[in-house]
Amino acid sequence: MNKKFKIALITLAVTVALVVAAVIIATLIKPDEAATQYSLPSADVSETAPATTQEPEPSASPEHVNTITSTLAVGGDIVMHTGLNGEAMTDTGYDYEPIFGILKDFIANADYSVCSLVTTLGSGNYTAYPLFKSPVDLATSIANVGFSLVNTATSHCVDSYKDGIDSTLDALDAAGLDHVGTYRTQEERDSSGNRYMADVGGVNVAFLSYTTDTNAVPVAGFEYAVSICATDYLTGGTEINYELIQTDLASAKEAGADIVFVFMSWGTEFATQPDELQYEIADFLFANGADIIIGGHCRVPQPMELRTVTDADGNERTGFICYSLGNMLSCQNDAYTDISALVNIELTKDTDTGETWISDVSYKPIYMADLYDYGINDYGWHYRMVDLHAAIDSYDTEDRWEFMTEDIYRDMTAALDAIHELFGEELDSAVKDASE
Repeated sequence: MNKKFKIALITLAVTVALVVAAVIIATLIKPDEAATQYSLPSADVSETAPATTQEPEPSASPEHVNTITSTLAVGGDIVMHTGLNGEAMTDTGYDYEPIFGILKDFIANADYSVCSLVTTLGSGNYTAYPLFKSPVDLATSIANVGFSLVNTATSHCVDSYKDGIDSTLDALDAAGLDHVGTYRTQEERDSSGNRYMADVGGVNVAFLSYTTDTNAVPVAGFEYAVSICATDYLTGGTEINYELIQTDLASAKEAGADIVFVFMSWGTEFATQPDELQYEIADFLFANGADIIIGGHCRVPQPMELRTVTDADGNERTGFICYSLGNMLSCQNDAYTDISALVNIELTKDTDTGETWISDVSYKPIYMADLYDYGINDYGWHYRMVDLHAAIDSYDTEDRWEFMTEDIYRDMTAALDAIHELFGEELDSAVKDASE
């Protein structure tokens, strides 16, 4: 064999051996499979170490961690016509508590409950429209039902003149009721800041009250005694003293109020819609710090709403207004004067920051049943405040209320429809509960 041929064979053999070896190694190692089955974590994943070796990143804190919640129950006007005095008369005095009917149950779970008094309280010579004077026993009944505070700056608060203001406040004090809106002395008004500050389940609520008229009764010589916000209170009640209101609202916030609640005696009697002045005053109140506005004097309901309020610094908050809750307790026969609602306002406070807001609003429809209207004189009572939903729901059951006739059922159904139309069905607590 030639030397060159030997070298060529050896070279070929070595080359073949190397190729075969490479194929065998590639077959055994299978680098693609190895990468698939045992791939190392990506760079992003490798930065997150197991919890056993490193503390986990803290989660984001919720906006409000520590909060408390409280509830305000709000009723409308107590308008004391003569029929209610006759109903309440006992051998020893007057007991109005039964007339309030279902209301005691409705406000039992509230942290604080408020209403408005459209009469004066005193002894003897009781009168109704046009100048109201009612027994002092009414204050005891209001307290027994469960109310905490009574608004006294209403259109009939001066019906018994200055002595009537004093005797009314004395009666409320004796019954253990807080009050706002009228004062016995200048010092009493000044020291209060024309407000009542209440601890409502841990929330500081400042209650303020204003009336635009005094039933044409002058307060000359005791102007301090009534929180009047109109300079023409004797003739029209349209010239509003906005400077007074603004000062009072600012003072309430400076005094530490978390929530500012304003009673307004305003508007047109028997009108189911607010007038332009009511809208104007409401906008001013909200813009200057009011959170809740409850109107009265109109004798009938007017709309309620939640609205977004923006302050001068651009901060937004939720405000609530009912332009008129209407009559709570009365025996008037005019249209819409026998329907109202008990409003529940839930307040929530962040105990870390002090921020406080309205977290929920609902109402329970109520109806002032007057059995005289149906010729029923032998049932044991004539006037009662009833739960409209309960009364209507009982009609087609074996538990139907004994006094429920077809006419009463029809009128109560119409009353509920009217309340929904004026207040909005969506805030009715029964409707809200059914939708949850």
